Amino acid sequence: MQNKWMIMLAGIGTVFAALIAIIGMLEVFHLIFGARPEKKRPELAPLPEIHSPTVASKAVQSQPAAQRDGAELVAVIAAAIAATTGASPSSFRVASISASPESEGGFNTPVWGRIERFARK
Repeated sequence: MQNKWMIMLAGIGTVFAALIAIIGMLEVFHLIFGARPEKKRPELAPLPEIHSPTVASKAVQSQPAAQRDGAELVAVIAAAIAATTGASPSSFRVASISASPESEGGFNTPVWGRIERFARK
């Protein structure tokens, strides 16, 4: 009878000793590797000023017609991109717009498209 109780106490003691050893190893790992200091972000950039629409429309009317057409073209392209991707127009920026150079033979396709057309002949 006494043998059963000794086995049970030895088993419970082994489990608790193993748990204490695991806790000790974790504490040693914490001391070795340590917590990394948290990076502090600089202050956020200020928000752009919101102008009234009347001021913006006067500024657009004072621009030359060619420059106004360019602004309208950018607005149309931005609206098309926003509609296609589902993103808001303020989430991207149209950096530049330029006409594509005329291709040889009147094709308006990339090189690989022209090569494929010539290969069909």
